[in-house]
Amino acid sequence: MLKTRRTDVDSSSVFSLTFSQNQLAAQAVLSCSITLDAPEPGVTIRFERGTILVKPPIYCPKEFVVQYHSKDGKTKVVSEERKTVEYIGGGWHFQADEVARCVRDGKLESDLWGHEKSLLEMNVLDEVRISSSSMNMSNG
Repeated sequence: MLKTRRTDVDSSSVFSLTFSQNQLAAQAVLSCSITLDAPEPGVTIRFERGTILVKPPIYCPKEFVVQYHSKDGKTKVVSEERKTVEYIGGGWHFQADEVARCVRDGKLESDLWGHEKSLLEMNVLDEVRISSSSMNMSNG
């Protein structure tokens, strides 16, 4: 994790997550930065018979590509679908709309993204921050 020089705010991070519950076994390699433009593609999701490529910015992608690989599991692309999404706004309006619906309906928690998911997300980010801090200290 890199910090900004003036404010010590996290500016760039790279981390990996491992998921192994029940029959799911997957890993994610993630990076984020407030000082660099997003890479192209912004997200690559690999699965057994294909790949999904999401254009940045990932919080409001307007295009993604689904590539289907050959049935033998090799990475040869045999077909591809390009999907585009049209909407107005910069992406954060989806969250704002959900908050407005919750306020209107007198809800203290969203059915789409409840407190449990928020706590899980913050715990993961805390773990990344703590792991990165201890690694930075040991490296000098």
